[in-house]
Amino acid sequence: MIRYVVTPLAKVRIQRVLSGSLSMRTPPATNNGSPSPAGKYTAETYTRSADHTPQTTQSETKTYILALKTDPAHHQAVTALRNKHFPTKINKLAAHIALFRALPGSKLPAIQKAIQNLVCQTSSFSISTGEPFLMAHGVGLNANVEPAKEIFQTLKEQWNDFLSKQDHGFRPHYTIQNKVEKSVAEETLAEVRNSFGGSEGTVTGLLLYFYDRGYWTLKNVYWFRDGKEEERKPVVDKNDREEWPSLGPSKPLQ
Repeated sequence: MIRYVVTPLAKVRIQRVLSGSLSMRTPPATNNGSPSPAGKYTAETYTRSADHTPQTTQSETKTYILALKTDPAHHQAVTALRNKHFPTKINKLAAHIALFRALPGSKLPAIQKAIQNLVCQTSSFSISTGEPFLMAHGVGLNANVEPAKEIFQTLKEQWNDFLSKQDHGFRPHYTIQNKVEKSVAEETLAEVRNSFGGSEGTVTGLLLYFYDRGYWTLKNVYWFRDGKEEERKPVVDKNDREEWPSLGPSKPLQ
């Protein structure tokens, strides 16, 4: 007869599993084969931190994101890089540069008016990718886009009273990878430095999104004053899907 010896540490683990305080399930693997340090991610378990919450006098049930709109070629180039390295199971977005990530729904009319006034006075400008860098759990890609900093500062001065702590600062960059172990991020950083040839493009307007537990739903497109008239479409249709920072319709993770 075979006898098994249970160590004290194993006994503690078994007791924690039986009590429900410890799960035996393995954390989900990333597309690099490394478990995500954030563990399982679902719409039910997703919450925003206090730093990502608008500073208003009421609870905001709806928040919005303001991002740069770039030409399709540049957008597709950086999105392809993100899709290659971002953990597939939690990659709900295309590549993007967000100016503000938690604009309060209670202030939406004033927010939209400020954006419209700004784009009517702004012309398209160039953008190019810079050096990649290590993030806490992934890799970012700097973006050379100085006019975007001026746009951020102009709007920040108008919205300063209700911005989240996160939205008081702006560093133009694309998030290429997140929620991975440090060793995986270091490998990705080296690969991006050696193999990504960079991308240049044009910022042609701003995009306003409704934020839904990690998913983004397009609310409006704001073209700069020199945008082509035939491009000024008020909403996105299915054929335009790949041009916007969204990988599909907004819906909770199963």
